[in-house]
This record gives sequence, C-alpha cells and structure tokens, in this order.
Amino acid sequence: MTSSLTRIRRTPNSFATTHGVVMTLARRFFAVTTVAATLAIGGCSTSQPERLEVAPTATAVVTPTASPTPTPDAPSEAPVSDIQAAVDTFVGALDQLGIEHSEPVRAEVGASGAKARFDITVNGYEAGINVFPDADTLAAWGELSDAYGGIFVSSGNAVLSLNSSEGVGNSAEIAPVIADAVNGEARGV
Repeated sequence: MTSSLTRIRRTPNSFATTHGVVMTLARRFFAVTTVAATLAIGGCSTSQPERLEVAPTATAVVTPTASPTPTPDAPSEAPVSDIQAAVDTFVGALDQLGIEHSEPVRAEVGASGAKARFDITVNGYEAGINVFPDADTLAAWGELSDAYGGIFVSSGNAVLSLNSSEGVGNSAEIAPVIADAVNGEARGV
C-alpha cells in the first residue's frame, strides 16, 4: 500500500502517475456501475409481466478530488455603489421629465477631482455626470464652474454638468426643473 504512494511521490512526472491512478479509479467506478446496471436490468426482465421483481441495485459513492464552485439559484443583488446611484438619480430624473438623453458612458476623470465621470448628451448637447469623493471637492469644482460660466445641477456629491456654450439657453431652462426632480440645486442659471 505504501509502495504505490511512494511511487507517486518519487515519479518525476507525478501528474501522469496521479492521473493514471485517478483514471484507474474511474475505470473501476465505471465497471462497478455497468455491472450494477446490468444486474438491475437482468433482474427486471421476465417473460411474465405480471410478476415483475426489482433486483437490488448497488450504489457507488465517489468522492471528488476538487469540489465545484456552487452557483446560486437566483442572481444575488449586489449593493449599488454611490457612483451608480448618482448616475441612476440623474438618468431617472431625465427619464421622468421626458428630457432626451443618451446613455451615460464612463470617461476619464482628468483634473476634475471627481472619482468618476460619465459623458452624456442632454437634448442633443454634450453634458456630463461627475461623482466627487466628498462635499469639499464638489464645492471646489462648483466654484471653478461658476467662474467659467458653467451650468450644473448638484445632488449629494454628484453633478449633472450641462452644456454652457451652444446649448446654454436650453441648459438654463432645464437645470431648475432637473434640480427639483433630484432634490438638488441648480447653479449658473
């Protein structure tokens, strides 16, 4: 008994030897299962259908060498991140108000100070959603936006930055309405 274990440990190609042992065990399992199935079928066949007797069946128990990862029956709902919650807040408000918009697309944050930024079009004009790490960073960004004539709606630590060039009139019109829908503040209008 120890010789086969020793042989496995001393073999230079231990994978092949281990694989061979596993294959031998698999072949034995297959043989036992085949014999049990044959006995069960043979015991059930009779020329007199009214006198069927069921032959006892053998059960083989195999212990797997690696346990598979269980898969959940239903998908679990992961908690929504503050970034996704902010995006959902603004997109939900735009949907609720019937304001035309594209799907937000994640973009580089650049020097904005935001921890996440999304490009989006609102009523055909370029816009963006910025999610900041804290209220102080948002306040600093807001001061710069005000200094450059930006129009935005803030909610929590996030902003919907609206177009302040070719779409400035539209942005000034919809910013207060969006702010009401998200319980936020419109700035630059």
